[in-house]
Amino acid sequence: MKKSENFLINKITFRCDAGEISGLGTGHVYRSINIANFLKKKFRLKKKKIFFLIKYQNKFKSGYEIVRKNGYKVIKVDKNIINYSSKEIKLLNKFKSNLLIIDRLGKVNAHFINKIKNNYKKKIILDDSSQNRKKFDLSLNALIRDVRSVKNSKIGFEYMILRLKKTKNKKNLKNNQIFMFFGGFDKKKYSIHLLKILNKLKFRLNINLPKIYIKNLSEIKSKHKLTFFDNKDYLDKLKRSNIVFSSGGLILFDSILMNKKIICLPQYNHQKRNANELFKKGAIKYFSKINENKILNFFLKIYDNQAYERKIDFVQKQIINLKKIRRNYNLIGKIYEQSISR
Repeated sequence: MKKSENFLINKITFRCDAGEISGLGTGHVYRSINIANFLKKKFRLKKKKIFFLIKYQNKFKSGYEIVRKNGYKVIKVDKNIINYSSKEIKLLNKFKSNLLIIDRLGKVNAHFINKIKNNYKKKIILDDSSQNRKKFDLSLNALIRDVRSVKNSKIGFEYMILRLKKTKNKKNLKNNQIFMFFGGFDKKKYSIHLLKILNKLKFRLNINLPKIYIKNLSEIKSKHKLTFFDNKDYLDKLKRSNIVFSSGGLILFDSILMNKKIICLPQYNHQKRNANELFKKGAIKYFSKINENKILNFFLKIYDNQAYERKIDFVQKQIINLKKIRRNYNLIGKIYEQSISR
């Protein structure tokens, strides 16, 4: 271990992963990068003072590449290391930071926390479902909400960490612009099913999809124009789109923040729970499975329906808005500020 690896150099440590793995995708890594960008700007930190511990091999490669492309220091984690295991404890204890942020689904155990606590002045955990969250200085549960309230915990959709972006500019909005994204790993191949369904329309669409889907969609013959975007263009493509097809992850909430007409097809149980609640509130349309006729009929119903748009705008703004997003970032900023003032 280099002598420089101490509290004075490594201000913030992130532990997260992404990959083409069921239940994982890329959302945790992008959320952590959003937090890193906020803390870097607010506290005028250099990127070299923030680093990510992240798995990098095989199906985990995408997460490693995302962090690397964003310019943050990466410490490679072996793909076989189990979360909260003795090997992960040993790895984390090679480093010291003012703040540790863990962003992943799971259940943290008390032994893990006790073993690493001396190396990190403050600790934050996101979307964990263990009662041991109370041992952290802040826990945010925006996606995983079926948990007990404990000390320092914030639970609810309103505690989302999303990229700060103004809502849609209606002058740039075109009805034929469609956004389709089911996370970094489209487990149920919803993008393929939906492209086939949309081929039945009599008019032509411009469908925006992430570049990571190119390989999976290479054999699909679409009558519509397919545009594949990089992550840097993600929010711009979303902003300009009329209707969004998504699962129940962070993409869904980016769409709600931008007050989009949303057709949601969740892929995992926690996404289904979230989608069902948002549907009951009137914020989105939720389908539990592919139903060609119902999806096509609803798409046509809302395609150029301004009354429906006004209705969901009001509901969506009650669930999440820029004011709440800024508050959530400031909650994290406060914990970091405490770590450097001790």
